[in-house]
Amino acid sequence: MKMLLSITTILLFISCNNFSKTENTTIQPPEKSKINVIKLADSFGTVSISLPLRYDTNFSWTHHSDCGSPCDKIKYRFQPKSLPIIEENGWMWSDLKDSIERFTIVHSAYVYPFNPNSDTAYLRKQHAKKKAELLIEANSYKIKSDTIEKIDDYYFSIFLIDLYDSTKLQYSKKVLAGTYIKNNSVEFNFELLTKQKDSLKDKFLDNSLYFLKTIRIEN
Repeated sequence: MKMLLSITTILLFISCNNFSKTENTTIQPPEKSKINVIKLADSFGTVSISLPLRYDTNFSWTHHSDCGSPCDKIKYRFQPKSLPIIEENGWMWSDLKDSIERFTIVHSAYVYPFNPNSDTAYLRKQHAKKKAELLIEANSYKIKSDTIEKIDDYYFSIFLIDLYDSTKLQYSKKVLAGTYIKNNSVEFNFELLTKQKDSLKDKFLDNSLYFLKTIRIEN
């Protein structure tokens, strides 16, 4: 079943291997932020997350794949309007070479009505599988830490990526997280690619992890 998503998808705005549970926090946000509520396609419900005010541009699209609708992905992205916009498409694409700062939600355009392997034990297996894949791609990913953590009522597989390319003099930092909503895999990814040595680079992982823990899912 092929799910199409127009660019008018509703986005509503309201202003390894260790286990732990994240409680509602009263810690002061690391920077000025607001709560965003994203209505996901195909009855997945809504996701609310606090994001920096700098993430003032948002858009969504269907990332079509050469293998057909079962491989298509629906993506929802937030980023500063000052940075270039790119919408990945196809099996291969050219991403930006510098100046990336963004938060993206990703889920399949093909909805699996029942997936018996979406429990916590399966999440642990998928976490281990992804870790092995990231370790193989050492030139693109360097794992700083990884964990499985409970945020609200959902277990998340979380990887912190911290890579410096000495040839390009470039920093790549990512928080890659995933969980299951209605038995379907959903990713929540923060990404930074920069040559700047500044506080944004220094604090990106810690700040992104803070915002990740503000996620609340309603379905």
